[in-house]
Amino acid sequence: MHPIIGLVAPSGAGKSTLIMECLQRYPKLAIVKSFTTRPRRGIDDDFFYEFITEDELREKEDQGVLTHISEYAGNYYTNDKKYLDNLLKDKVGMAALVESGVKFLRESGYKVYVVKIHPEGHKESGDVKRLIADKERQTKSLEADLEIVNSHQPGGKSKAIDEMCKFIDTVIS
Repeated sequence: MHPIIGLVAPSGAGKSTLIMECLQRYPKLAIVKSFTTRPRRGIDDDFFYEFITEDELREKEDQGVLTHISEYAGNYYTNDKKYLDNLLKDKVGMAALVESGVKFLRESGYKVYVVKIHPEGHKESGDVKRLIADKERQTKSLEADLEIVNSHQPGGKSKAIDEMCKFIDTVIS
């Protein structure tokens, strides 16, 4: 089974952008879609999430098909074991994760490489719940396999992508 590369960073740090850029360069990568109870924010969300109600989430939990349930800013996130197993047979997964998601996926037996993204010059979310959750997450330590700066200054995104690609090369080979 192939591993998952998990990008961990505060809201708005560019996780989704970096994932989409890497997917264009590496056909061996695939997005790890998560179930979430949060509202859809934009059309790109459909690449990363399957939107469900809390009742649907609890039903799946009762069926024992989930890896975990993580709470972030008042919403729930999880992954389906069968979906992950099928995806990781042929592809290396990429996902935007919170620290607890990494922990739970590892406890479920998945190999997760952690890429911590440090945003520079990004605009913080206007969502108070997300800001509070991000500040709380900063207190939790999680050892990273790679730490990069994703600067919103000219050339910053390209530099972050280049660093990601070097790391992906080592994971895939």
